[in-house]
Amino acid sequence: MGTKADGETKTIIKKLAIYIPCFYLIYYIWSIILVGALHVDWHELGAYPFRIRKDEFSPAHRDAALGAWLAMVLTFLCSLGLTYRVVAATRRAWDYVATCALVHLVLCIIVNQAFPVNWIWWVTLLLATLAVALAAEFINYRLIDLREIELDRV
Repeated sequence: MGTKADGETKTIIKKLAIYIPCFYLIYYIWSIILVGALHVDWHELGAYPFRIRKDEFSPAHRDAALGAWLAMVLTFLCSLGLTYRVVAATRRAWDYVATCALVHLVLCIIVNQAFPVNWIWWVTLLLATLAVALAAEFINYRLIDLREIELDRV
């Protein structure tokens, strides 16, 4: 009986096909919450996760720019649980987080038709990706790889 390894291409593609849409589902859930909480116009919701300009993405402002920054930070924080449930492999956790961040960069470029030059966006993306990748590997190691192994008594 054959088993599927986490490193097989089909397995990786299937997990990414679950991981990336779930990541954006979480992103839009946080965006909806923050658009409502910060009294931002609802017509801005569609492109909310893809804001890259300094006037649209900054923790220093008290409006939609703060909401866009918070949405990214909270989404990456919640993606820890997503990585634990979907990936469930210690050695591969950082791959999925980095791939998702790369897909997010590409989608931001496509949506805005411009390359992100906002240093706050870059620092937030890189630090969030690094933190989630390290934390996901640690969590998967502690909760999956170190489970107690039951041995049959002889």
